[in-house]
This record gives sequence, C-alpha cells and structure tokens, in this order.
Amino acid sequence: MSLVAATAGLVELARIPDGDALRDTYWHMSVMLIALTLFSLRLFLRLDQLHPLAPNTLSLLLDTAGFTALAIG
Repeated sequence: MSLVAATAGLVELARIPDGDALRDTYWHMSVMLIALTLFSLRLFLRLDQLHPLAPNTLSLLLDTAGFTALAIG
C-alpha cells in the first residue's frame, strides 16, 4: 500500500508550487521513507526462511521508531 501512495505522491509532486508547500512535501516524503525503511528492516531481520521469528528488543525498537515516524509524518 505504501508503494501505491508513494507513486501517487510522486505523480502529484510536479503540481506543487515552490515555497513552503514544496518544502513540507519533501519533509513529509522523507519521514515516510524513513518509516518504510524501519518497518522493512524489522521485517527482514525477523524472517528465517520466510518463517517469522518471535519479537526481540531490536524488533520492538524498530517498530516503535517506525510508528513514531508515521505519527510525525
């Protein structure tokens, strides 16, 4: 779903006027990419031959950081 939203955002990026709106757009896009990276990293670290592993401290920290990035963005 995030890839669909990112594609729609990139299509609309050309229509955003310069100034504060464009700066806010780039800020939002950066924070959302950070959240996507954190959640993806958590997923890949917790898979063992496509079988999920039990959560550990690192996965919970990545989830918390990803959720915080989503809330901020």
